[in-house]
Amino acid sequence: MKLLFATLFSGSSGNAVYISCGDEAILIDAGKNCRALERAAAALGENLQKVRAVFVTHEHSDHISALPVFCRRYGVPVYVPLACAEAVGELPPTAVPYEGLCDQTVGNFHVTGFRTPHDSAGSMGYLVEAGGRKFGVATDMGMLAKSVVAALTGCDAALIECNYDTGMLDSGVYPPSLKTRIKGKGGHLSNEDGALLAAVLAYTGTSHILLGHLSRENNTPEKALSAVQKEFAHRGVQAELRVAFREEPTVLWEEEKGS
Repeated sequence: MKLLFATLFSGSSGNAVYISCGDEAILIDAGKNCRALERAAAALGENLQKVRAVFVTHEHSDHISALPVFCRRYGVPVYVPLACAEAVGELPPTAVPYEGLCDQTVGNFHVTGFRTPHDSAGSMGYLVEAGGRKFGVATDMGMLAKSVVAALTGCDAALIECNYDTGMLDSGVYPPSLKTRIKGKGGHLSNEDGALLAAVLAYTGTSHILLGHLSRENNTPEKALSAVQKEFAHRGVQAELRVAFREEPTVLWEEEKGS
């Protein structure tokens, strides 16, 4: 039985996480468009016919833009925080709005949610247990909340945010209002904040960490990776580090499990 944890793409132009266990899979978010999702899955040797459900983190378009066509084509349930569902208004008929925190078993997967600080109607991160492993997904966060750290502690692998390099953002072309929003408590994590989160997770046993949702204008993979490596060296911790590609799949965890 194959266990796979990968991003299909990651960034402000579109986000989707693909987790498969045996002959079943789930998506966390479905940005871009349905054809892009299908192409990315095929590049991994996977087929979206395996997908049993989609779990939405929040209602911003880079996380949900593929849902209308995807749901018409595949007809799977879409679990979405109630506040996000109300903010969007019109949702696919397969949408399943939920109150509070997600706690859902779908096939081979047990999915639980935790709140993340972001300027949306209701923003969630997710923990996915499958095949004896625990995977975490936490991006789009304006601050490093203790509750997020607690939720992710104990994950085998995690996707976290390193959205911007502070120097690039400060000297960049964005208007002051947008810079303030990005750096605010409802915005995004800097490389330094992401590095601190990565180091804490590595210290508590997370062995694989994927740095995602990098800004095209205000970050580079090299700067994000360097910030985390510097924090790791300072704290004397280690983990497998990768940076998520913006427009193509990135595998964080791939394992063949005994039947």
